[in-house]
Amino acid sequence: MGGVVVVGSYNVGLTVISPTLPAVGQTVLGHTFDMGPGGKGSNQAIGAKRLGADVTLVAKVGNDSFGQDAIALFEREGLAGPGIFRSDTHTGVGLILVDDEGRNEISVAPGANAELSGEDLDAVLGVFESGSSLLCQLECSLELFVAAAARARAAGMAIILNPAPARTLDDRVLGSIDVLTPNETELEVVSGTSGDIERAARSLIERGVGEVVVTLGEQGALWVTKDGERSFPASRVPVVDTTGAGDAFNAGLVTGLSLGASMEEAVALACRAGGFCTTRIGVLEGLPTCDQLDREVPR
Repeated sequence: MGGVVVVGSYNVGLTVISPTLPAVGQTVLGHTFDMGPGGKGSNQAIGAKRLGADVTLVAKVGNDSFGQDAIALFEREGLAGPGIFRSDTHTGVGLILVDDEGRNEISVAPGANAELSGEDLDAVLGVFESGSSLLCQLECSLELFVAAAARARAAGMAIILNPAPARTLDDRVLGSIDVLTPNETELEVVSGTSGDIERAARSLIERGVGEVVVTLGEQGALWVTKDGERSFPASRVPVVDTTGAGDAFNAGLVTGLSLGASMEEAVALACRAGGFCTTRIGVLEGLPTCDQLDREVPR
């Protein structure tokens, strides 16, 4: 048991919901607009904190109105601290299109996220020394993940990477990951293997990843280790918006592990948290507390 360190991004999410997603060059009239905080690092840190984990967020925001909003959010969520840095560039922004079936398309302008660096991590080395799990994503630079993983490994922390947005990773990077949490599309990109989820996950384990947990949407999740695999069903809930479900899943997983749960228990918690998120419009509203999760998505 121990603290969770989340190193990652903060973005303002601008969401438009329309009957259909637009094709290239097409304009589609939407019927709902939502603006709110997002970014995978921030989302996952808030999600884990709400579920009861002891979380330190390391992130960078701009010196603009969106950055001021971010600082206020972190204060409300109990995440303000020495890991929050400021930059003269703009705060990260995510543009999100969602259709009436809950499918989404997302484009991100990283802004200050791209400036978070290993030097920033050196300024908060104490949070690594007191933590048990590191959770990262790829909305910031790959070099940042490598730097964070090296510091976490030196401190004896478990290293969890949510490889989103997906990119190819060399064996040196893969060998630093204890738990990799891709969705199906990300798994194909990272592994270079398509068609067989289990085979793709095993190829990553052969290249150095400790374990792989693949999120499968309405099919739940698949946990693959060198010794075998296990499927976990998705929670049966009314789906409104799938945006952020992966972030809620990762928050549930790292929370379970940080609180001493087995991997089976942690993945089950992650599936419930991801399911809850799909019942809300807007990611922040979709990150549950334990009480909300127990009421709406029982075990």
